[in-house]
Amino acid sequence: MIRASLRILVPSALIAMVPPAEAAPAPGSMLPGGASKWKLAWSEEFDGPDAKLDERWISQNGPSGHILCSRWRENVMVTNGLLRLVARKEKRGGQDWTAGSIWTRETFQYGYFECRYRYAEAEGLNNSFWLMPTGTNKMTRSKLFEIDINEGHFPDKLNINIHNHSDTHLVNGKRTHPTSPRKFTFSGKNFAREVHIYGLDWNENELVFYLDGTELRRVKNEFCHSPASIYFSLAVIPWAGKVTDAIDGKAMEVDHVRVYRRKQ
Repeated sequence: MIRASLRILVPSALIAMVPPAEAAPAPGSMLPGGASKWKLAWSEEFDGPDAKLDERWISQNGPSGHILCSRWRENVMVTNGLLRLVARKEKRGGQDWTAGSIWTRETFQYGYFECRYRYAEAEGLNNSFWLMPTGTNKMTRSKLFEIDINEGHFPDKLNINIHNHSDTHLVNGKRTHPTSPRKFTFSGKNFAREVHIYGLDWNENELVFYLDGTELRRVKNEFCHSPASIYFSLAVIPWAGKVTDAIDGKAMEVDHVRVYRRKQ
């Protein structure tokens, strides 16, 4: 009762001046340099009902001309503490397959981005965790970029790509853009049966990529300087292996995604 009375007596202007307490790193995170260097800024644990997903996330609802599947909200579901993006063999949107792709309503600029997820267990699928500016964000110092923290292919492939979508040019009559890819194969691993943590330290100077807390790639940040949304996407693609009926019903499963800021 005393605490409640104090809240009523303190002017709202003074309350607004009190800085929020720093959120400690969440359990299960793997942070570069140790947890003491970071504070949790935003997280999605997918513990709520499926109906609440749309409060923080936007879903693609339509065809995808560059891949073999259209993507819909019905292929995205939250259940038992997991986000599931499900691929199905069904004709919709003029394509023979469907899957899911979502992105955050909120945008972020710099920080450590971490996701714990498992691939869909079939060839021919691209399991993606990535960043890209959306909406009306102004490109000031930045190009229109895409940072693929991982585009993973079953069972053991990990791909890190940095795209510059602003500087397009024609190659053999087709419009393309500069891309900086890096491919990794982890023989003996099965990323669909094992859950791993994929991370990116995105700061003004560098992009540093991690798998389970181990650095995989470090590059100079030359043009990624605008606020961006977090994306999760599942896609049916021929360059990820054979496209067969084994894809039907398979799902990429996400346990959590978190954004950290460095402590000053």
